[in-house]
Amino acid sequence: MSARLVFVVLSAAVLAVVLLTAVVRPAMERGGWGELVAVAAVVAVVLLAERWLRGR
Repeated sequence: MSARLVFVVLSAAVLAVVLLTAVVRPAMERGGWGELVAVAAVVAVVLLAERWLRGR
């Protein structure tokens, strides 16, 4: 494995853990599925808006 691939894999693992501990777990504890769906919707809107802006 190249150094770049190792970096990408480790970075993805760290970001996944941060996402789970900072977003998913608190959302499930406080608001259940509704808050988690709202967070996912905001992320989707941001990604779609970014893609739309790049396509112009």
